[in-house]
Amino acid sequence: MLNRFQFARLRAFRRGKGRPAPESQSSAVGVEPAVRESAAVEPAREATPDRSESGEEIRDRWSDDERVSRLLERRQAAQDAERRAALDRLGAPETKHNGGPPERPAPAARTVTRTVNPDGTVDVDVRPAVQPGGEPDARRTEARTRTVAAPAPAPAQAPTRGPEVAAPDRAAPFDRPPAQAPASGVAAPSTTARVVCIASGKGGTGKSVLATNLAILRAKQGERVLLVDFDAGLANAHLLLGLAPPYDVGHVMEGEVSARNALVEGPHGVKLLSGGVGRQTMIDPTRRELDRLFKALRPLEDEFDLILVDHGAGLSYSTVAHLAATSTLILVTNHEVTALSDGYALYKRAHMVNRSLRVGMVVNRAPDERIALDAWDRFRGASHKFLGHAPEWIGWVPADPAVPQAVQMRSPAVLSYPDSSAAVALQRIAAWPPIEHARTPVPFYEKARRALR
Repeated sequence: MLNRFQFARLRAFRRGKGRPAPESQSSAVGVEPAVRESAAVEPAREATPDRSESGEEIRDRWSDDERVSRLLERRQAAQDAERRAALDRLGAPETKHNGGPPERPAPAARTVTRTVNPDGTVDVDVRPAVQPGGEPDARRTEARTRTVAAPAPAPAQAPTRGPEVAAPDRAAPFDRPPAQAPASGVAAPSTTARVVCIASGKGGTGKSVLATNLAILRAKQGERVLLVDFDAGLANAHLLLGLAPPYDVGHVMEGEVSARNALVEGPHGVKLLSGGVGRQTMIDPTRRELDRLFKALRPLEDEFDLILVDHGAGLSYSTVAHLAATSTLILVTNHEVTALSDGYALYKRAHMVNRSLRVGMVVNRAPDERIALDAWDRFRGASHKFLGHAPEWIGWVPADPAVPQAVQMRSPAVLSYPDSSAAVALQRIAAWPPIEHARTPVPFYEKARRALR
């Protein structure tokens, strides 16, 4: 490999070859062409130096190619001398250099003899093998012998038949032993509540009416139900239940009261956490405020069987965080085109943040079953075409005059008019099977806090 000095000399030589010869310059001053041709074909002077000449003259007469070749030969001779010196120091025989590392001598062969003694032990004798035509080195003539205990025979196993084969000591990965009760007599902690979110893309679809009636119907079955009104500053669940809570979600978020003390009790033992009316803090909460609120609501999951979260219309920051944490969503819409379009946007966003979300659709305030099923077919067709999946069909609620009358009475329709067509439809919706399995391995509000990050 050339160093910088050699490379510079070689580059200067190559550049010099591309320049016009001195003879070409002489043509401008009238040199004859014959003279130029004779100078061009004149053989080069021999590179062999004359002994009478000085060293500078000899070096000047050498061509650049000869200088480079001589430098390379000197470099190769120096490398060979260094390699021979290194081999002499190591005491290894010199090998021919082929551009790679020198060959290592092959390891000496050995013979191993094993002898079994009457007492069951084994003697292992290791000796160097004698090469043909020579004797082993005196340093290796000593035998290396060690005694190894014979392996104990395996215990005889009794023949086993099919049903009598013993199970292996290590249990299968999925065969876990049942959980043992604590020795101190303390009961194991109960599982967290099932959480179902109720949302709609457009306001005025009757979402809060559906949420309050579902809470009453599930509480009548003996469940401990909590209804959380998460409508940002425009809550009305307390009006539909006929309650006047002194505290709401905004007080809990600001730390003025604990979540447990902010609850009020409604019909059939339903507990309500109101969303507040006109509170600025709930209209556009920050990530830190929502994190503080979710942390305060986390203990409520251990005190209830079912938590229904009534969201406001649209896709607020808190709604998206809830959708990312829940396992079950009830999407409420009606047969109007605007409601279906906004509901489709909510459904699309929900599956973007939560791929395992189970969504059920309810068409509320439909004039008749045909119009409700037609709205469902349009929604399902658009979802399959553009998203590749669609929500489940839960049912429809007719436009019943008993519902607005119950709202004016501030009493749920399932209590004021239990035999109305709307109350019967709401009972079928409350029996949707996924509500029974709306539980996640991780507590709901812990997942919601992670979604905020």
